[in-house]
Amino acid sequence: MKSAQGRSRVGQFAVAGFLLVYAALAGAQSMFATGFELAEAPPFNPPPPVLCTAADPRCGAAYDPAHPMSAGELAQAIQAGMAAWRFHGTRGACSGCHLPDALDLAMGGFSDDSIRRRSSTHIDPQRAEAVVNLVRAIRQKFELTTVFHPAALRPLQPGFEPFHETTPGLPVWDSAGQRERDQAFTDHLVNGQRLLWATGRVDSLPKARQAYDELRAINLRRLKLGIPFDLFSEDGFYGETHKSVFEWFPDIASTPNSGMDSGFYALVDAYIANPTDANLWAYYDAVSTHTACDPDLGGADIGDYARACNWMRLKYRSLQFFGHLLRRRDLKYPDFLADLRSTQPQAHYRNHLDTVIARNPVWEAGDLLRIAPLQRPAATACNQTNHPCTLLPPIVDVTVHNIPTPRGARIKQSEVFQQSWFVMSWLADPALLYEGDSFATFIGDYLESVLLPYYDVHHAFVVAKMAVEKSAASEWMNAPGFRQGTGKIASVRTFSFKQLRDNFSPPPQNDPRYPVHARMFANFARMWIYLVEEDVRVSGSIYHRTEVMRAVRFMRTWIVQLEGQEDAQINALVGALETSAAAATELRTQQNISENPGTGLQPNGRWAEFDTPYVP
Repeated sequence: MKSAQGRSRVGQFAVAGFLLVYAALAGAQSMFATGFELAEAPPFNPPPPVLCTAADPRCGAAYDPAHPMSAGELAQAIQAGMAAWRFHGTRGACSGCHLPDALDLAMGGFSDDSIRRRSSTHIDPQRAEAVVNLVRAIRQKFELTTVFHPAALRPLQPGFEPFHETTPGLPVWDSAGQRERDQAFTDHLVNGQRLLWATGRVDSLPKARQAYDELRAINLRRLKLGIPFDLFSEDGFYGETHKSVFEWFPDIASTPNSGMDSGFYALVDAYIANPTDANLWAYYDAVSTHTACDPDLGGADIGDYARACNWMRLKYRSLQFFGHLLRRRDLKYPDFLADLRSTQPQAHYRNHLDTVIARNPVWEAGDLLRIAPLQRPAATACNQTNHPCTLLPPIVDVTVHNIPTPRGARIKQSEVFQQSWFVMSWLADPALLYEGDSFATFIGDYLESVLLPYYDVHHAFVVAKMAVEKSAASEWMNAPGFRQGTGKIASVRTFSFKQLRDNFSPPPQNDPRYPVHARMFANFARMWIYLVEEDVRVSGSIYHRTEVMRAVRFMRTWIVQLEGQEDAQINALVGALETSAAAATELRTQQNISENPGTGLQPNGRWAEFDTPYVP
């Protein structure tokens, strides 16, 4: 069952529990970088539009403590409801697209009528009514006296809401709306955050340190963005624009393999009874080993839709990951290595990257559509070789709108999905240390490219914040492979220049964002030239001398390009750095270079013009 899109009320759990989870997310600087403990953060309340009201017909009834079910009624509703929830009906079981016990429908505010309507294509009316009663019972079990509005809940969105476009009625994929939200974010960085990097001129080492420290201190979980994250669920019943795959619920169920259902559900039941991080990973890992895409696709052959199957399973695992936050109502984010802590209490993510990446599905869900979008422009039409696409089975494809055309809609939805899920994942790992095992992912190539050309200032911010976070992640300095060298300012790992090498992608010159955008990149260059010079001079070391100096010489040219004239002070600083860098101890070994060819400054082979030392 692809969840109903009605509404209800996220309860005292929402205010006294789930909101604390969001507060925890808001309080973490980089929650996975050094381990698994989260710093505490004060609770904060979502804005009223995110919550249901009793007068809203799309919202289901929240738990009313004055009229509870009896203990017997509650137990019976859960028992019968869980049987219906796991019943293998048309196109699989409800649990194959949702959380194990319908907590997503309960907290997501889905109405009884919506649940009945959406269930009708999967199970019979009697079982549908059992699911309705299950949702009511779960609201009581978790004391959900308020619930989220399912048309407003955007999981992991800082502050619960993005900045809104100024032109009414623009859909999320409209480029004009994207530019307007980028403008709102610009105003926030300048007038709200008042960052030196965005407002002033970095013309001294103390100011470079100040700009760096201000960027480092930004809590991404609290920073309001102009990029709307996916809604929890969409529902085409409420209009053509709500026909979307831009949501969390998959539309291809994951079904236990033959003979594995009892083993799988035993792990799920253990988690429901005791929702620890370790129990989460036990059943989460079992999704891969014990289940597969349900073959019932309304007559289509599942073998013809392998990519769609993989994508939907990534969304399903992402939902389980987020559902853990809904359920726990505490200040801890899941520890990717919780099940190892009993024998390896000091286990670090850098030493278990395969496990961490496998349990970090949000980025991978976005990345699948980067590699194989739902559709491509005619000039690079889908094929089976260099331009793959993710083709949806007809019964799923009809749930996607056709505005302005079927091709255009699928292209835009693919772009918007990547923007949402890449940025969503980046907020938790701003140095991109464990989003995947691709060097291009690690340097931010894919994240930056999906922001251009629509979110130019968001892109400039990502470049600056990511460089700061990479240089600050000192515990990753000796990480294996291409991640080695992270955690040092004078390191090639700090500079992710692939998207900047030929074009800063500025807004139009008559756009109010244009001067701010130029200032951001000019100050980025200034800040890093000052800081690299200090790092080399003080530490006497450098990580990949050739590449760092190429980056420094490149950044020196930004000053003229962005400010219109040379800066004698910056030029003198670069000249001094040429001398100190030449004498510095080289930290990158030839072995690392040989084992990781091509993982220097990007793009490879495009830096010859910056090989000559600069002489003021």
